Amino acid sequence: MTQPTDWQLPMRPGNLESLDLRECVRLLASRPVGRLAYCGPFGPRIVPLNHTVVGEGLLFRTSPDSDAAREIPHHWVAFEVDDLDDFLQAGWSVQVQGFAELLPLESLRLLDLPQTPQPWAAGDRSLVVRIPLTNVTGRRVHAS
Repeated sequence: MTQPTDWQLPMRPGNLESLDLRECVRLLASRPVGRLAYCGPFGPRIVPLNHTVVGEGLLFRTSPDSDAAREIPHHWVAFEVDDLDDFLQAGWSVQVQGFAELLPLESLRLLDLPQTPQPWAAGDRSLVVRIPLTNVTGRRVHAS
């Protein structure tokens, strides 16, 4: 009889739950990093970014010289935030889809918004991108 080298739970399918908008927004705001997905000149791109939820929008900052600043204004994009537990085989995922709108950082100061996302990466991140929270979906899988 062979002994397993690592103890692990047996693979069991979990229960899948669709999340309502309120829970999706709460989960989006609970994590500081998500992933932006967009189409660039050489195909799909996925980029991890710091973000925040303010009012009816998801905001993140980018450099005026970045691919994102050139490729996403007024284009359909997706932003995903998730949390997974490999051991329990459980987790959640929330996705926001919408047209990206670029806002200069100065315009946010004039609007007196309470917070802007604080990028972990150094450098000029003076453009703020807003994706409206009008097309939001989320799912959670519970361990069986």
